[in-house]
Amino acid sequence: MKLIYCEKCGDVISMRFEERSCFCGASKGRYLDSLNAEYSGPAKPLGFHNTHFKSALKNQPEKSWGVEFTAFVIEKDCLTFKKKENK
Repeated sequence: MKLIYCEKCGDVISMRFEERSCFCGASKGRYLDSLNAEYSGPAKPLGFHNTHFKSALKNQPEKSWGVEFTAFVIEKDCLTFKKKENK
């Protein structure tokens, strides 16, 4: 799962096929196809390990802190999640 974090307003949004923006509108992004996405603005690309995330959701406890899953900041030069250059 691909997401962006806006450094201006602190909002985190997940990518969809239609372009989405953060609360302040400075950062935007969208999926181009089932694998590739693009984003713009003062955003940092984030990812969830899909299998770990789905397992954590499935195993949500009744009480306690919950189930951890893997999330990460995506590399700057990612082939499947590119920063869209302003032209």
